[in-house]
Amino acid sequence: MPSQDSVPRNGAGNSGQPGTGVWPGPLRHFADQLDELRSADVPDMDRVGRLLVELAADEEFFAPLIAQIPSAAPGSRWLIRPERGPRLVLVHRPDGVMGYTHSHRCWVGIAPVRGVETHQRWDAVRHQDGRADLRLAEERAMHHGDVATLVPPRDVHNHGHVDGTGPSPYSLILLGDDMLLFDREEYDPEQGTWQALAPGDPGRPDR
Repeated sequence: MPSQDSVPRNGAGNSGQPGTGVWPGPLRHFADQLDELRSADVPDMDRVGRLLVELAADEEFFAPLIAQIPSAAPGSRWLIRPERGPRLVLVHRPDGVMGYTHSHRCWVGIAPVRGVETHQRWDAVRHQDGRADLRLAEERAMHHGDVATLVPPRDVHNHGHVDGTGPSPYSLILLGDDMLLFDREEYDPEQGTWQALAPGDPGRPDR
């Protein structure tokens, strides 16, 4: 993606957090429902996942937004982007483009609106010399109606498109907070290595 992470920073969308009354109806409804679940630091992720799938089903709302993102290149559009707290972005990866493996240090949900999003979750053990023991814990080819949710510390993952699985994805990514405020990690499963990502560091480009 152009922002060098699974959640781009340069897409169009809300740079601040307006009142929900100025959002389009589907986003206002989603934000109001999500707010009802935020009685704890980590909400009920099953319910969050259901809300995200419900929103992703609104083809009438998302079709014109998808049309604004060129299909041949990575792209994004921020939909909800407050200074702190949950934020939502529509992300596209073209054919064969997968993000680097990384942590978020906040809860996250992913739901395809269109296409096939391959999602991989990893068990990771870091060593001080930069080596990492990585085991693929789960791999899913996610279609419309599917969702994946993650909560730290089991939030090491990557996602994107794998050739031969179907059309390239346009997916909703819901983050519990601004992940660039946190110390995070990036991994290379092929090399068995990891590196630290300081706050503000989005990591490497898509692979």
